[in-house]
Amino acid sequence: GGYLPLEDKRHFVTAVILAGGSGSRMNLGVTKQRLLIDGESVLHRSVRAFEECDIVDAIVVVSKQEEREFALSETTDLKKVAMVVAGGNTRAESARCGFDSIPEESEFVAIHDAARCLITPEMIAKVVKAAIKYGAATAATKVADSIKRVGNDGCIFESVPREDLYAAQTPQVFRIEDYASGLKKCSSDTSVTQDNMIVESIGKKIFCVDCGGENIKITKTEDVSYAEFLIKRRRGNV
Repeated sequence: GGYLPLEDKRHFVTAVILAGGSGSRMNLGVTKQRLLIDGESVLHRSVRAFEECDIVDAIVVVSKQEEREFALSETTDLKKVAMVVAGGNTRAESARCGFDSIPEESEFVAIHDAARCLITPEMIAKVVKAAIKYGAATAATKVADSIKRVGNDGCIFESVPREDLYAAQTPQVFRIEDYASGLKKCSSDTSVTQDNMIVESIGKKIFCVDCGGENIKITKTEDVSYAEFLIKRRRGNV
């Protein structure tokens, strides 16, 4: 059968699912991970997408310390979940806690926000394959709105052409060694708010994979009903 080209070789891919968000902006009295969308918790729905993606080998779930029992009970039916760990005080600390817990045979890490629970196994596979080919990749979507730069006086001073603008989503997928080097470099930099920036800091290029507009993040109460609408539409019920 000859040798496989590099991107066809089987790589060990671990997903780190960050489920530490408080959902405080939603004022629902429960954390975002516990919200039910079409009868399934945000956490379970997110983790299940990675479970059902053939290209993902293992999953580490990062939750708040006080939510760890919930996260464990929510994921017992999912075979690829290697560990449920407690996160830190910030997203960056939580990502580091998850990264420190991945199986040592991992070659790529896919970092994902549990709040993006409409991610599909197909989207995940697309981003991981791009990362294997290019070294790093992120889910993204083209920006549809006109973007304006606004000064301190509240007035527009520049219109930014949107042809080449993308909004970053998750998963964001990196080679293990690149992410580790980036973490070292950014350890004290509080301006780093997402994982792409960690790997950009060591000069690596990140390929953008357009996953469209359905990979939404649950941040506001109305996102729940929109997510349910999208799920119904996917099933052909709308």
